[in-house]
Parts: sequence; C-alpha cells; structure tokens
Amino acid sequence: MFAFMFLSSEVLCNKNKTVLSKDDTLQFSKLAETLETIAEQGVEAFYTGRIGLDLIQDIKDAGGTLTMDDLRSYKVLVGSPWTVSLGTHQMHIAPPPAGGALLAFILSIMQGFSLSSDSLVGKKKIQMYHHYIEAAKFANGQKWNIADPVFSNSKIADQLIQPSFTDHTRRKISSRTHNNSYYFNIKPPSDHFGTTHVSVLDEDGLAVSATSTINQLFGGAVYSPRTGIILNNELADFCGRGALIRPGERPPSSMTPVILEKRSGGILVMGGSGGSMITTSVALSLINHLWLGMSLKESIAAPIIFVDSNNAVNFEPGFDEVMYFHHDHKFVTSLLD
Repeated sequence: MFAFMFLSSEVLCNKNKTVLSKDDTLQFSKLAETLETIAEQGVEAFYTGRIGLDLIQDIKDAGGTLTMDDLRSYKVLVGSPWTVSLGTHQMHIAPPPAGGALLAFILSIMQGFSLSSDSLVGKKKIQMYHHYIEAAKFANGQKWNIADPVFSNSKIADQLIQPSFTDHTRRKISSRTHNNSYYFNIKPPSDHFGTTHVSVLDEDGLAVSATSTINQLFGGAVYSPRTGIILNNELADFCGRGALIRPGERPPSSMTPVILEKRSGGILVMGGSGGSMITTSVALSLINHLWLGMSLKESIAAPIIFVDSNNAVNFEPGFDEVMYFHHDHKFVTSLLD
C-alpha cells in the first residue's frame, strides 16, 4: 500500500500535493530515465543490470519474492503471425495467447452475410447488428480455447480461423437469439479493462500495430520508486483457470493488434484498448470500414456494441439502441457510460 501511495504522490499530484486534473501535464520522470537507459544500453540493463537490481529490491521491499534469477531466465518468444484471408484483404493477427483468433472468427462469420452500405438501411440495419451480436456471443464461447500454445493443444484455437468452422457457426445464427449460454459454449471469464494501443505506418510502408498492458487500473498497485515501473497483475487473466496454470505459461489476452494488406495494394493498421472490449471495438470498426462504406475516421469514431462475458449487450453512448429493443437480447448500458 505504501508503494501505491508513493506513486499517487510522485506521479499523480502537483508539487503542492493536489491531484492532477484535466489539461495538467503528467510527468513520469523516473520511468522516462529507465526507458532512456534501456534504449542506450540495451535490454541487458533491465534483465541483468542496474535497473533489474533496483526493481528486484523494490519488489522485495513491497513483500514480493521475485529474484534476479527470474529476470535472467526470462526469454522473449518471437513467433510468426497468423494470416487469414478476408475478402480483398490478407489479415495478419497475433496468435494465441493473444486474442487475434477471436477477431478473425467474428469477421469471418460476418463476411458471409455479404454486408454493404445498404446493410445500414431500415430493417437491414437491425438484422446486421443482430448477426453481429450473435457472432460476438459465439466468440465469447471460444475464449476458453485461447491459451498459451506451448502448454495447450493449439489445434483447438486453430479452428477459429478455419472457413469450415466459421461457416458452421454462421449457420447457427438465425433471426432469434438464445439465452442459454451453453448454446454459445459459454463458461464466462471475468471482464477486464485497461491496455493501450498504438498503430504506426511510415512513408515506406513499414507498419507496426502494438498493444501493451499492465492489466487492470494501476496493475498490481505496486510501484517501483527506483525505476518508475508499475507492476502488472496479469495473473488475473488466469481467473477460473487457476488449477491448470503451469510455470512459465503466458496468460490469455484480449489484445488484438492487426495489420491488413489489400490485395490490390494498401495497408491498414489497427488495434484497440479496453481489456475485453478490444475484440468488439476492433471488429466493429473494421466491419464499418471494410464493408459498410465508412471512412476509416468514421469507422473508428462510430459508437460500438459490446457483448460482455455474461452475453449482456452494452451500447456505447450515442449508439441508436432504440431500434434494437424489440429483439430478445439482454441489455445493459451502464458499463460503457
């Protein structure tokens, strides 16, 4: 608790100890020094050098058990992206334990409904969003198949990008919804919030889609005053799977950085923040842009629908939800207010 209060005072308050407000500048000086040192000296400054030593000491002072051996033994895994054909685009996504497969699953289902700008007119608009909500529910039902492939059967997640499986799922979507969670193969995980995302595309066509997180607000609420690092609480992503965790296993994530290449030329880079809302926001933004005729700016700015882990439908403020009330979905709006 002391470490967290120190963070509040050092980073989130003015010199007179009043909390920063809108338009105030947040200065994270100690973290900036740490990042500059790593940029100049390389990652070894963190894993085996002074930064690592300082971090471990702060963790021990806070009652933690992490050691320098833990840092030294950590290995970064570099893998290849999964590539999924999506109409006129090739979509490159991060493989499990990231959430890219769920994004591809939703988009592949929706692609089969032959969407166009006419899908936003009259009753077609209601039908389109109904199909989307049902697809999101089926994606919820597959979340438990997103796991570290080093410790799990990756073929289970592989099916999410197989046309035969997405076609089979699409055929289960009708004009009505189902309140029975077992219909969607649901065993709801907890919803989380947080993360940050940046998309970059330079003049030479180099594209970067990067999502980062410490999970929930202020992570584990433990701050390292020597390094400026806030410790994460990523283990919370194993909630409901605690009995199955193996040493070294990476937690499942909703992060969905994505790069799309148009077959005729052109690159689109996208991703999102917001924990479990990421998949919904990115999927709907891409649907808006790829098939519903919206510009990229319009597609991102458009209000989204979020289907939470209990399959309740949540509308972002500004969404025209009135037109949807006659369908038999469970509605909750407060989560996005």
